[in-house]
Amino acid sequence: MQNILLAGLLVMLTACGTVQKKFALPPDQSLWQQHKSQVATINQWNIQGRVSIQTEYNGGQADLFWNQQDDQNYDIRLIAPFGGGTSYIQARPQGASLTTTDGQQVVADDAEALLRDVQGMRFPVGGLRYWILGVPSPQSEHQLIHWNARGYLQLLQQDGWRIEMRDYKAEGPYYLPKKLFVSRIDHEEKIDLRLVIRQWNLAGE
Repeated sequence: MQNILLAGLLVMLTACGTVQKKFALPPDQSLWQQHKSQVATINQWNIQGRVSIQTEYNGGQADLFWNQQDDQNYDIRLIAPFGGGTSYIQARPQGASLTTTDGQQVVADDAEALLRDVQGMRFPVGGLRYWILGVPSPQSEHQLIHWNARGYLQLLQQDGWRIEMRDYKAEGPYYLPKKLFVSRIDHEEKIDLRLVIRQWNLAGE
């Protein structure tokens, strides 16, 4: 019995030791400022990953291919599993278009409005373009909440969303998050979005 209790205690201590520390202020302010300055210069990139979205009534997942050409132009391809079809989003300054598997095309003022009207879901495309890089969007107010032990942003709130960034990895000269957990803050609409980035390709590499 004593051996069992000891083994349980060791497991608990090990689990406690793996808990990531959170900091209300950046442990290294200069590193945080440097990171923001560095990623501000990234205008072209593309990622491959997997995204899942869960609402109160339904959910789904898809392979994600995102090609960011500059600040205003980007293409997103969503491929549903098991032959569920492909959605292709093209965003330009004059508006956005969505092309479905059967070739139908719908246009709207921007990608977020397009997905809301056609797919019936809220997908924070405008914010994700920056959150993917580990920084808040400069286009609206935000609240920085936690940083990890290395001084990279771990949690923020912006535009009604709670954004958690995990598993920072080196990508060329940058450290960028590999996982994003995004959820609505308000209680009127339950939306949980998870993005796992499998591959980065930065311009100039």
